[in-house]
Amino acid sequence: MMLSIAAACARLQPLTGDVLTPAENKWRTHRPEFYRIVIEMSGDRVQAGRFEVAVRGGEVVDLKRNGLVIGPTAGQDYSMDGLFHMLEQELGLAEHPASLGAPEGYSVYLNARFDEMTGRLIRYRRVVGGTSNSIEVNVVEFKTNDK
Repeated sequence: MMLSIAAACARLQPLTGDVLTPAENKWRTHRPEFYRIVIEMSGDRVQAGRFEVAVRGGEVVDLKRNGLVIGPTAGQDYSMDGLFHMLEQELGLAEHPASLGAPEGYSVYLNARFDEMTGRLIRYRRVVGGTSNSIEVNVVEFKTNDK
């Protein structure tokens, strides 16, 4: 019984605008003043990385990739707001599978899981049919205190 509950909690649902918009609205309502987030990103065409981000007042105040300090760039700051921006871009790209390398007749499959209470992203996966162009984003840690 416990295994089936864990499996159900780990399931991703198809990502659509009708799923993303309410999650993002919840996040905007529940966004804490300060939070730390750790993201693991991997995929066929991206270098795997572990991102550690601290956000205060909606601004990234600390960003590390694989333990090294890096500067945030517009639209790629790895904050929760930055992840929502990435998901919006992914939805746009999925409308044109060829732009992601999919052969004629293949589709792009986007799946995500959001926290039911706060709307924050927990996990995201993109699979492009007919090609090796997947990406996976896992939020492995999320803390809202300053300590």
